[in-house]
Amino acid sequence: MKLLPPSPASRASFFRELARLTGAGLSVTKAAEVLGQRWRDAKVTAAMKSLHAGLAKGETIAEALAPELSGMERSMVSAAEKGGKLAEGFKRLEDYYHLLAVTVSRMKKALIYPAFMLHAAVILPAIVTGVISGAGPLSGIFKGLLQIYAVLAVLWFGGRWLLELGKTNVKVDRFLELIPVTGPARRCLALARWNTVLHFHLLTGRKMSEGLLAAGDASQTAGLLTASGRVAAVAEGGGEIGLPLQEERAFPHEIASALAAAEFTGTLDAETNRQARELNTEAALRMDTAAEWVPKMLYFAIMAFTVFQILKMAGGYYNTLNQGIKDLGY
Repeated sequence: MKLLPPSPASRASFFRELARLTGAGLSVTKAAEVLGQRWRDAKVTAAMKSLHAGLAKGETIAEALAPELSGMERSMVSAAEKGGKLAEGFKRLEDYYHLLAVTVSRMKKALIYPAFMLHAAVILPAIVTGVISGAGPLSGIFKGLLQIYAVLAVLWFGGRWLLELGKTNVKVDRFLELIPVTGPARRCLALARWNTVLHFHLLTGRKMSEGLLAAGDASQTAGLLTASGRVAAVAEGGGEIGLPLQEERAFPHEIASALAAAEFTGTLDAETNRQARELNTEAALRMDTAAEWVPKMLYFAIMAFTVFQILKMAGGYYNTLNQGIKDLGY
């Protein structure tokens, strides 16, 4: 887990350029050459060098770019390449990261005022307490800021750790799905990636089991990964996947039923493509909701902390005043 992963905005730009160049008919090698000349981002330059070196050795595009891609990105690029839809695969990744970038940007703007309130809730009581006690406010301010930064760091790294664990641990994955606002958005994005990768695999006429395993890997969620593995085992044995999909709780009933009907009618490739697009649209709506409500929930938490700080400061002032009265003999 990288401490500072690439920003969604930079990844969206990277895949947008790849989608634009390959969609215009340029070979991947030529597109890499153009990107290497136009971009100053060190990560993009490294990716282009990796691509050139890999292709020279006879590797696929996904294999050549693998050192510079995340697991989800590798799955998407590999499936798109095998399905002959490389430009579309890059476009799907662009859309995914653009959605994340917009959401993150909205959240950052909405968090400016709560962040100001949080700092005020620490600094102002420290100043008042320091003046009353005569010890000075600086030590109290430093201690208070250190505490809130430590809490924020634990929440940040703890959250990222849980998200990573949710890729392989089913119980953690289910817990993350239950989190209000963000849980449903995460699940929509995972199902959209699952359908997209399976769609690309179906276009090539490859084994269903292979497509299911790749789709489970691209979902980046333990529930879909495990369920896809079980359904893939059925497909590998020559069985139909409709009923096994419906029996897996990781797949919503309406999605599994639609896939089962599509398998029966021989339109599974079209159905997975339709579902991927609809789920992306739904995910966008849910991400909008998350961008609106996550800052609000943090704001209410900070307001509660501010009230606590005020009461704590008032209590300290009362105790100091009461002690002063006692010292005077009253």
